[in-house]
Amino acid sequence: MRRLFVALALVAAFVPVPASAAGCDGVTVVVDYRGLGGGVQQGCAPGSPSSGVAALTAAGFGYTYASRQAGFVCRINGRPGTDADKCVSASPATAYWSYWHAPAGGAWTYSNQGAATYVPARGTVQGWSFGAGEQPGIAPPAAPAPPQPPVRQPPAPQPPAQQPPAQQPPAQTTTAPPPSSSSVAAPSSVVPASSAEVSSVAAGETSAPAVAEKSRQVEEKPGLGWVWTLLAVLVIAALVVAGLLVARRRRAVEDE
Repeated sequence: MRRLFVALALVAAFVPVPASAAGCDGVTVVVDYRGLGGGVQQGCAPGSPSSGVAALTAAGFGYTYASRQAGFVCRINGRPGTDADKCVSASPATAYWSYWHAPAGGAWTYSNQGAATYVPARGTVQGWSFGAGEQPGIAPPAAPAPPQPPVRQPPAPQPPAQQPPAQQPPAQTTTAPPPSSSSVAAPSSVVPASSAEVSSVAAGETSAPAVAEKSRQVEEKPGLGWVWTLLAVLVIAALVVAGLLVARRRRAVEDE
């Protein structure tokens, strides 16, 4: 009995582990053990296997042919055991491994060809179910979704460029233009009163209209500034006073 347990442990240690079928790039293999009190397992046979049994092996499942029935799979991963099926000839119709195939995401179709000669197409699904010819207990897995292109994130907005401060125009400095020679008259431009004007003043032309006329004439002299105008008025006033004095003296001489 102890030797039997050791032998079973060694067999279990060498039983292949099914490969994952998620995203399978090849042939997906489904094995349904429900007729033997188990569950449903899936595996992936990469690429393009040469036959159904090659896909079964590549997906991680071991199998056994009946000794007197070439190409007939009587066990998968050691099940059913030797107590249920000696695997000498074909298994009974109520307890055997039926073979199925389907397109990815499609419907199961019972295979009329043995797994040793059937060549599954890449991207299809192969199914095995133990019992009286029932199809596997799950639908054929769909093909993996094509890889999505990476989503490009929009570039982060750049902060606005710092504008250099506007340069202020240099302050305009205005300088007063130098006074022209025509605006300020030289002292030599003062025209002294002529002898005729003095005589007329001495003759008694000392009335207010005469003084005003003399002032206007003096003011109309070109090139005289206000300083020189004032001096001219003073000169004329002095002449008027002198004329008055001369006239008074002349009258005094005449009265004598």
